Amino acid sequence: MKASYESIMDAALQLDDADRRRVAAHLWDSIGKPLPHLEETELDDLLDRREAELDQDSSLEMSHDEFMARFLHRRRA
Repeated sequence: MKASYESIMDAALQLDDADRRRVAAHLWDSIGKPLPHLEETELDDLLDRREAELDQDSSLEMSHDEFMARFLHRRRA
C-alpha cells in the first residue's frame, strides 16, 4: 500500500513540535542540496542581496511562522 500525501500529513501533524521538526529536517536533507540550479556563489550573492534588503527596510522582515504561513498559502493556490 502506498501512502498518500494526506495520510502522511495527517499523521505528521499529530506529532509534537520536536518530532515534526525532526521529520521536516530529515525530509529536507533527503532532497539534497537546496536550490540545485544555483551555484554556491550565486546562492551566496542572493543571500547577500536579501540581507541588504532587510538592512535597508526592516519592515520586510518576518518571523518563521509568518513565512511558513505565506509559503503554505502560495503552495495551496
